[in-house]
Amino acid sequence: MYRIGFDAKRLFHNGTGLGNYSRSLVRSLKSYFPDNSYILFTPSVTYSDESFFFTQDFETVTSGMFTSKAMWRTRLILNALLEHDIDIFHGLSHELPIGIEKTKIKSVVTIHDLIYKLFPKDFPFIDKKIYDAKWKNSCMNANAIIATSEATKQDIIRNFNIDPRKIHVVYQTCSNIFSQQYTKKEKEDTLEKYGFPRNYMLYVGAIMDRKNVIALAEAYNMIREKIDIPLVIVGKGREYYKQLLAYIEKNNLQDKILIRSDVGNDILPIIYQSAEFFLYPSKYEGFGIPVLESFKSGTPIILSNTSSLPEVAGNAGYYVDPYKVESIAQAMLDLHENANLRNHLINEGFEREKEFTLENFARKTLAVYDSVM
Repeated sequence: MYRIGFDAKRLFHNGTGLGNYSRSLVRSLKSYFPDNSYILFTPSVTYSDESFFFTQDFETVTSGMFTSKAMWRTRLILNALLEHDIDIFHGLSHELPIGIEKTKIKSVVTIHDLIYKLFPKDFPFIDKKIYDAKWKNSCMNANAIIATSEATKQDIIRNFNIDPRKIHVVYQTCSNIFSQQYTKKEKEDTLEKYGFPRNYMLYVGAIMDRKNVIALAEAYNMIREKIDIPLVIVGKGREYYKQLLAYIEKNNLQDKILIRSDVGNDILPIIYQSAEFFLYPSKYEGFGIPVLESFKSGTPIILSNTSSLPEVAGNAGYYVDPYKVESIAQAMLDLHENANLRNHLINEGFEREKEFTLENFARKTLAVYDSVM
């Protein structure tokens, strides 16, 4: 039995990708391997229905209201780890405390992607310098590294010159809420309540350049006379979001491309299941959780042929070149016009997602812990 500590900042404060990864892993480890002790270390707790569950079911250690959160995660957390007699510390999102390699505590760090290296224009200069220092330090000093895909593993080797034997690929999963199937009436009632159209194509994710959302709008514009369902974009953004709005307005697409930034996790499975198909033309992903959300929801998917996405989706996706708008537009038409193709992809998706279970996620992560002990 191990006493395992986690950097749980993202678990308590991030509602999307890194937070979902943290919550899914911690839950699944406790569910499948309850004999270990799991302790959450976080600068503070943001209270919600979900975070309340973790504070009730897990020992949670906070930094104290007068401690610098950044300093605590980087350095001062070591004292807390030693006080709680931690055997293994898992940095769930790229970071480890400085100096942990000088203690008796074994360390594991998860590297989700190296986006700041591959898309440097998306990040402020100082942020890139901080990421580079922290992530390289973590990779150099961790006893083991978890990469979320083979593609990410290769990025780590190439950028940080890390011994491949130190890196373990552990595929993550997504919440089982997407597996719950809803009736036609439940779907219709939810769509009506929240102002969604009856049928649509769907994108879910951040509205940013790397996600290639404007290319979706451009592809839709190319075929607007040939397709009779709108494009619904669920997500938030900043400057790129403004560029997307400007493109939609310039091309009079306000009634055809609908942006929703107010969709909660409680209705997201229904939003997936009600879509004719899902679009994910991202230029780069370290893994791509929405791919699994789409599979579990029974929604056929169009996705990019780049980075980790073919590795995750296998034969269950319709692949496009994210840098060619014509490729995306043709895929939209193909899936819209071909119900047999949609059904084929749905069935392939259900088969594919069986490889990404919570049990596999927990078991393979525990195997990494065993390897360092």
